[in-house]
Amino acid sequence: MIVYNHYLLKSARKTNTWAPIQEPTTIVDVGTANGIWALEMAAEHVNAQVIGLDLKPPTTHQVGPKNLSYIEADINDSLPLEDASVDFIFQRAMGNVIRKDKWSHVLQEMHRVLKPGGYIELIEPDMWHHNPGPVQNAFDAFIQEQCTEWGLDFAFTESLGTQIEEAGFESMEHRQLDVPIGEWPKDAELKQFGFINKETHKLYLRNRKSFFMTNWSISSEDYDMAVLEVLEEFEDYHGFTRYNCWIARKPQ
Repeated sequence: MIVYNHYLLKSARKTNTWAPIQEPTTIVDVGTANGIWALEMAAEHVNAQVIGLDLKPPTTHQVGPKNLSYIEADINDSLPLEDASVDFIFQRAMGNVIRKDKWSHVLQEMHRVLKPGGYIELIEPDMWHHNPGPVQNAFDAFIQEQCTEWGLDFAFTESLGTQIEEAGFESMEHRQLDVPIGEWPKDAELKQFGFINKETHKLYLRNRKSFFMTNWSISSEDYDMAVLEVLEEFEDYHGFTRYNCWIARKPQ
């Protein structure tokens, strides 16, 4: 699957959010993970309450801002928030968590807890790699099979915009951001982004070695060789990650 790097995406976007939020009083970070985005937003919006939701919320940041809190929650269930109580909801890289049959429910829950005029901003990378070489293509095909087995939608980014509108949101904007994997770009900044993205992918493949060895029934040596070939393919085929960003508003 595509891996997510907060600092890489923030650097590429030049900001933590694209939504036109102004003086929000309540911000919710869905799938907060290590809580870094929520921590940064709490420091930036000192008059807002920032809530990070996650199945396993972070236990760090004990000395964080007083306007920051974390709540244990499963995004596939109901959000532990009151109706019309939130100004802004942010979510990213949840395609490998939200089941195919739950996307509509998740969006409806966001609509429920948002105040009229409130915004959502969802950032989701395509689950497949763009410009893949043959070995990376095999990895992606395998992940697609696993998504079917796990009840996930491998191609959810192609229909998410429609589902957002069906949930009752308006003024939807869809942006795309392509981040290279590897140092193949000529532009110095893109080259730096590509280096970081490639290192992130390398770490992911290293950490998932046991998973792929078990499910592919391949040896450690063969897996290591496949990873080396993938890393070379990123450079040779000019591979990149495509991030999709949907910004939408709950009607007034």
